[in-house]
Amino acid sequence: MKLRRIFIALGVALIALFSLSCSPKQKKILRVGTDAENPPFTYQEGSEFKGIDIEICKRIADKLNMQLQITKYQFDELFSALALNKIDIAASAITITPKRKQTMDFTIPYFETDLAVVAKSNSPVKVEKIEDLGKYIVGCQSNTTSHQYLTENLMEKDLLPKNKLKLYPTVIETLGELLNGKIDLMVFDEWVAKDFSQQQEIKIVYTIQTNEQYGLAMQAGKEINVRINKAMKELKDSGELENIIKEYID
Repeated sequence: MKLRRIFIALGVALIALFSLSCSPKQKKILRVGTDAENPPFTYQEGSEFKGIDIEICKRIADKLNMQLQITKYQFDELFSALALNKIDIAASAITITPKRKQTMDFTIPYFETDLAVVAKSNSPVKVEKIEDLGKYIVGCQSNTTSHQYLTENLMEKDLLPKNKLKLYPTVIETLGELLNGKIDLMVFDEWVAKDFSQQQEIKIVYTIQTNEQYGLAMQAGKEINVRINKAMKELKDSGELENIIKEYID
């Protein structure tokens, strides 16, 4: 009787072990950070993250057989989140710059854009050359290429007084200040400006040609970066990347 019980117990243990070995492995997580404030590249509808960058990350996660996890940060928090290994990818229409490449890695570029100078739709302001910005109160998001451009090309050349440049932590906050008449002009990425101009009472009054290239930002030197970049190249070579962009940009 005791022997029979031992065999039964062994049988149950073997079945449990077999079931465990046959159960599917849990997917590793691909952690993505975004500010969700740069349509059509990244934005939120309810609790759902959408946009070109988000769709690219979904396809990359599929190619790597990983589960996508998206966390929202303010734009200037994304880079510290990378450095602290809280995320694998920062995806928020991030321009590849020499300075950023000193502290992080990037995928191959997936989009090119310029900067736009934006005013309220009923504003009488005129901008015919970049130096004209010095006549107005100008706002932009801090720690962005807009901020860098205005600093290097206007403020440091005494073409824009320091008290006329207003910095804000987010695009949405900057846009709100423009619509409320607290600033005369706003400078940010052209295609984001075009998207907002379809929803808000704003207009593009001048374009600054910067030929900026967007890439997904990654913590410097991580092994997974090679795989992420390979997946991005596959998306580009197959035409999937172009199709993703066409879904959001006419």
